[in-house]
Amino acid sequence: MKKSILFLTVSFFAALGCILTACSDDETSMSRIVLASAEVLEYDAYPSSPQIITITSDADWVAEVPEWITVSPTSGNAGQTEVTISVNDNERDGLPDNPRKGTIRFKGRNLESVAAILIRQGGDKFRDPVDYTIDDMEAAEDETVVRLPGMVVTAVTGNGLIVTDGTQYAYITQPVEAVAVGDKVSIVGEKFHDNIGMAYVKGEKIAKEGTAAVPEKTPVDITSTLDQTNGKKYQYVTFVGDFDGTAVTVGESTCKAYLIDCLESLGVRNFGGHKIRVTGYFAGQASPVVNIIPAAVEDLGQNQVILFSEDFEWLSPWAIAGKDGNTPAGDTIGGNGTEAPKADQCKNEGRTATEELIARGYDFVSAHEYNDAKGKRDFALYLQQNYLKFNKTGNVDGKPYQEGLVLPPLKDIPANREIKISFDWCPQMQGDGMYDKTEMAVIVMNGDVETEIVAPGHSRADNSPYSWQNADLSLAGVELNEKTKIIIRNSNDAWAQKTAHRFYLDNIKIYYLP
Repeated sequence: MKKSILFLTVSFFAALGCILTACSDDETSMSRIVLASAEVLEYDAYPSSPQIITITSDADWVAEVPEWITVSPTSGNAGQTEVTISVNDNERDGLPDNPRKGTIRFKGRNLESVAAILIRQGGDKFRDPVDYTIDDMEAAEDETVVRLPGMVVTAVTGNGLIVTDGTQYAYITQPVEAVAVGDKVSIVGEKFHDNIGMAYVKGEKIAKEGTAAVPEKTPVDITSTLDQTNGKKYQYVTFVGDFDGTAVTVGESTCKAYLIDCLESLGVRNFGGHKIRVTGYFAGQASPVVNIIPAAVEDLGQNQVILFSEDFEWLSPWAIAGKDGNTPAGDTIGGNGTEAPKADQCKNEGRTATEELIARGYDFVSAHEYNDAKGKRDFALYLQQNYLKFNKTGNVDGKPYQEGLVLPPLKDIPANREIKISFDWCPQMQGDGMYDKTEMAVIVMNGDVETEIVAPGHSRADNSPYSWQNADLSLAGVELNEKTKIIIRNSNDAWAQKTAHRFYLDNIKIYYLP
C-alpha cells in the first residue's frame, strides 16, 4: 500500500490566518480554502486497514464520496480535522474484480475551495480482456489490457515471441508459459511501446488453441536499403553484413543493425568478426540504430578479428535519467531532441556516467584541466542516447574546453598485423547553422612518444542535417602494447585553438583482418 502525502507549509497557515481575519460576519459559513494532506491514496483489492488524512479549512466543509468508499467524518469545521478513509473489498463472484479508482471531493463554498483525493484500488486487471486486432493494439494507449486471439507463433526469442494474424506481426515479451513455432494461441497482456516507439505486449496469459501452419512469407532483403527501413510495424526481413560482436555493419549504410532479444541457441555471441546473414524481424529505427529481432543467423565466415568494440548502448540508463534524474538526454544526430546533460550530472544506481566510464577502463585528457566552483574536475563531456558529446565553447586562461577519450588498454595484440581503428563521429552545428571546424584524430602514446593519425575532415554544407561520418584509420607501423594509450580527440592543430571544436562520438572498434 502506498501513500502520497503533501504536507502543509508554514506559509499556508500564515495565508490562512489572513483569510480568517478578513472574513465578514455576513458571509456564508462554507470554506473559501480547503486543503487535504494527500493527493492520492492506494489500496489493495482486499485492504487490511483504513488510511487517515488531514483536512485543513478556514470554515465548514462537506465530503462528496463514491459509494464504494467510506469517509468519516463526512463534514467538518474550521481548522484541522483527521479523516479516516476506507474502501470495500474489490471482488466479484468471489474473485478480485478489475482495478478501480474514484475521487473524494472535500468541498467548500465554490470550485476554488475543493480538495480532491484520487483513490486507487487494485484488482485483477486481466479479468475481462477485450479482443484487439494488431492494428488496434498498436494504436491503444500504453497499459491498455488487450487480448490478441487466434495468433500463430512464427518465432521464439530470448525473452518473448513473434506472432502473426496471417498479415501482420506483433512482439510479445515475458510470456508466462513456453510455446513453440506453429502454436496457435490467444494472448492477454498489457500494451506498451519501447523507447523508439515500437508497440509490444507484455504477456500475462497465453491460451494454446492447437497448432497451425506458419504463413509462408519471403523476407524482404534490406541489405541495400537498411537506412531507409523505418516505420512502426514489425517486418520480416533479411540482410548480410559484418558483425563486430555488438552491431552489424551493412554495406555503406549509415545505420547499424543491432540484434536484440536473441535466442541463445542462435550462437550470435560466437560470430564477432564474421560476415553473417540475418533473417528476422525489423523492430524499429532511431538513426544510427536499427533494431532486429533475429529468427535465424547464418555464419558466412570470418572477416575481422575484433580487439576492442564499444557502442555505448550500456549508457541508456544514465541517458534516460539525464540531468539530476529530471532531464533525459536527447538524440541530436537522430533528430530526436538536442538535450545534452553533463555526464557527471547523470546518475544510475548512485554512480555518474563519468564514474562508470572510468570504472570500465576509460580515461580522459584535457587541453586544459579546469575545476568547477567546488574545486571538482570539470569535464567537458556530455551524454546523448546512446553516445557521447565532447567539448564546449569558450576557454579557460586562453585554453579551450576540449576533452579526449582514452580507450581501455588493449590485450592480445598480434604481431605482424595491420591494426585498424574505426569510429563514427559528427561535428556540432552552431546556432547560425555553421558546423564547428572539428578535425578528428587518433593519438597513440607510448610513454612520451606520440603518434598522430588525422582522420579525413567533414565536408558538410552549413545548415545540412546531422549525420554520422565513419573514420577508419590504419595504425600500421605504430607500436602497440598493453601500456599504449590510444586517444580519440581533436587533432593537435585544433587542440590548440580557442574556437569551438565540439563533436559526437559512437561505435568505436579496433580490429585486424584475418
